[in-house]
Amino acid sequence: MTLPTSGLLAAADQLLSGHTPQGAAHTLPPGLRARAAAVLLRLALDETLDFFWQSVSPHMTRNGRSRLICLQWYVRPSVARQWYAVWSALSAACHHHTYELPPTPAEVRAWHQDVTELLRILPSARL
Repeated sequence: MTLPTSGLLAAADQLLSGHTPQGAAHTLPPGLRARAAAVLLRLALDETLDFFWQSVSPHMTRNGRSRLICLQWYVRPSVARQWYAVWSALSAACHHHTYELPPTPAEVRAWHQDVTELLRILPSARL
């Protein structure tokens, strides 16, 4: 069981702020906190998309790639494009490669704003 999407967004925000709920500084380096926040943000997108497809077509929750490809026929195209762009960026940030730098906290903060906006507009973007 995972947190609701609002809890995932709050946890990501907390990681990006650099402080624990008690106000103490995190001991994890900023790059690791940024990657962990990216994982939480992508999870929030995935769970929201699962809930969306449960209401539209429950069979669509089985294949992650199909969910994203077909989204453009069920929501405004601009929302589908933005969803795919943010999801792709977060997916790349979640995968560790020794030859790539981790995402910066500033990049993940920008994605956090994008995810928050997408979660807000998805219900009204349905065609």
